[in-house]
Amino acid sequence: MKYNVATSHPLSSQAGIEVLEKGGNAYDAMLAASSALVVVQPHFNGLGGDLFATINDNKYYCINASGYAAADASIDFYNQKGLKEIPKRGPLSSFSIPGLVSAWIIASEKANLPLKEDFKRAIQFAETGFEPSRKLVKAINKFDGGDEDFNSIYKDTEKWLVQKDLGNTLEYLVNNGLESFYTGEIAGKIEKDMEEKGGLITMDDLAKYRAEIVDPIRVKYRDYSIYTNPPVSQGLTAAVWLRDLNKYELSGMEHQKYYDTLIKTMYDAYNIRRNYIYDGVKLPENIDNLKPDGTQNVSGKSDLSDTTAYSVYDGNIEISAIQSNYMGFGSGHTIRGTGINMNNRGSYFSLDSDNKNSLKPGKKTFHTLMSIIASGKKDIMLGSMGGDVQPQVNVQILSRIIDLGYTIQDAIAYPRFGYPASIYGDSKIYYESSLRLDHYEPVDDLNDMMGHAQGITTGKDADRGIDPRGDGLLLYMKGKYFT
Repeated sequence: MKYNVATSHPLSSQAGIEVLEKGGNAYDAMLAASSALVVVQPHFNGLGGDLFATINDNKYYCINASGYAAADASIDFYNQKGLKEIPKRGPLSSFSIPGLVSAWIIASEKANLPLKEDFKRAIQFAETGFEPSRKLVKAINKFDGGDEDFNSIYKDTEKWLVQKDLGNTLEYLVNNGLESFYTGEIAGKIEKDMEEKGGLITMDDLAKYRAEIVDPIRVKYRDYSIYTNPPVSQGLTAAVWLRDLNKYELSGMEHQKYYDTLIKTMYDAYNIRRNYIYDGVKLPENIDNLKPDGTQNVSGKSDLSDTTAYSVYDGNIEISAIQSNYMGFGSGHTIRGTGINMNNRGSYFSLDSDNKNSLKPGKKTFHTLMSIIASGKKDIMLGSMGGDVQPQVNVQILSRIIDLGYTIQDAIAYPRFGYPASIYGDSKIYYESSLRLDHYEPVDDLNDMMGHAQGITTGKDADRGIDPRGDGLLLYMKGKYFT
């Protein structure tokens, strides 16, 4: 097959492939897969969340559809409430403007098919329902941070999940244009719900928002050019790490030494991450000039985030994308009557005014989301969920493909290590037990801590890799949903 779609859920993958078979291009497939993921993986992403993408369409460019803090969100606001940190759930955590739909606007302008065709399956899955995965049911049962509107949709769901309000919202966007999310009836519902629940986003905040098209960071690794997202994304972390790994011949290394080398170079990359990824940073033109400052990470908070990454290739255009509501279902704040689950990305801001990631109105927080395209002997589109471990997942998979000659499926399925340290705090290094490493902490194989990665490699055929740690390899009857 000359084209492919790789997502973390089979229904969204098939939705993307279906529009390609109907004459759509990679942007159509991105819209179909992305909108379907909103419906079938609400524990990972939503209409109230963010998106980052790296795209090769005659030239390389990136989309930054992360939200900035609402005008009323400030350190003083939280201090006056007697809070020392931003709550992780509820309307006081949901003040980061949703960027996903703005990214859809960019994609729709380059798509071949009508939006109605691209959103067809997402609307179907929302309005008539689908069988939730085991991981989704477990996430629903475990989540206790939802408001009344959230609970009325998701609680007591076991065998079939219907999200009629979300389906109606998607249909409204099809009929009234994606811009209506930020300036129309939907924006009004968001503002009204925020007012009623004590939230901070206004229609004015929404109307001012636009996703950004930005230049990627580029680094050479062996004979490959690696492209990834610039700050506020943590893509820079993987770029400087790969830069430093060029000094080592990894292909012939003994197993333990190979991993010790990856890990010792990782520490410098994460030091640079802590010091150089924040809104407003001025990077040197050449990232070779970025050097670690030698300081050690301190103990502090470290949170895993739940996101969903996917790749699309139509035989020409390459897209690696990732979207998220941040922690699980995000804030647990659902906009009444819309099915929009708001992100809690704003809770990652610091209330310490001296911190580089301190909260300010109109500012974007440090973002764990990142996407990668590698161009060389074969092109590689790659991404993974996993919060702070995303650079580690991407680098380990790229090295297995480029240095060790693995297929993308075998590289993704191979056991991994993880270092879930945030910009605020340190962590142990963990590894899946089959990796059999010394010095570090073993955990069960196929561990969610290690992310869920998806990707595509080009060549004679477009091969895809799906992570066995996630839902992407679920068996399902195609005829049950696709006729």
